[in-house]
This record gives sequence, structure tokens and C-alpha cells, in this order.
Amino acid sequence: MVSVKTKAALVAEIDGLISVLKEKFDTGDGADAERDFIAGRLPARLVPVSRRLPTLSMHLLGAVADAEPVSVVGLAARTGQLKGTVSKHVQRLVEAGLVERGPVPGNRKEVQLRLTADGRLVADAHAQMHVEMTRGLREFLQRYSAADLQVLVRILGDLA
Repeated sequence: MVSVKTKAALVAEIDGLISVLKEKFDTGDGADAERDFIAGRLPARLVPVSRRLPTLSMHLLGAVADAEPVSVVGLAARTGQLKGTVSKHVQRLVEAGLVERGPVPGNRKEVQLRLTADGRLVADAHAQMHVEMTRGLREFLQRYSAADLQVLVRILGDLA
């Protein structure tokens, strides 16, 4: 006989599963699988920098890698972030030795951003992490039917 759960029971089960997922991904010991992945692909001297940078700084580093040379205004437009937020994170990247500022030919007011050699190493490791995460997610989702995935898309779309 097939057991049919009530809607309230299903909602309670989903709530419990979300709690389990939170615990699974938050080890509480300061470990961060993404940072561990990146650190494992960097020279030892860059590991502290990669662990210290905020996630947004890492993503902005990747955006500089994709568009260099790029201005702060261009980087803000490309990433959908406020110019002030981007400027603050770019300063962190410059101080970390991952990005350098240079003049824009013919424009004394604007500067362009480029990766340093160290910045390229960190950006490449970060990009590898995203490739691996995407591959893992695609492999994981292959076990579900198209109908299951349509429901998941609808739910995630509603949450977004």
C-alpha cells in the first residue's frame, strides 16, 4: 500500500531536511570547502590571502580576469554592484597584490585594472572551483527526471 502524506506532513519534512542541509554545509569549525579547494591549488604564500578575501572580492577578481583591462565603473556595471562597493573591494585586491591599477590612455581621471601574476593564479583557482561545482551539480541532478527538475526550477525560481 502506498503511503500518502498530508501537505502539512510534507512541509514539516521539508523543513527538517532544510535543517539537515544547513548543518551539512555549516561545519561550525571554520572549514570552508570552497576556500580549501582554492587553497589547494595555490602556492603556500597565497593561501592566507585566498582565505582572507571576502567572497565578493573573489568574484570581482574573476570579473577583472574576464574583462581586463577594466575600469572600476566598468567592473561595477559588469557585476551589478555599486561603484563604491566595487572600489572598496578593488582596494583590498590591490593591497593583497592581486590587482594593479594603471592609467587609461587619453583619460587622466580614470584608471584601469589588471591582474598581477598572483592575481591570475588566484583567479584561475577560483574559476576551477566553479567549474568543479557546476560539474558536480550537473552529475548529481542527472538522477532526477525532467518532471522532478521542472518542480525544482519552479521552487528555486519562487525563492529567487
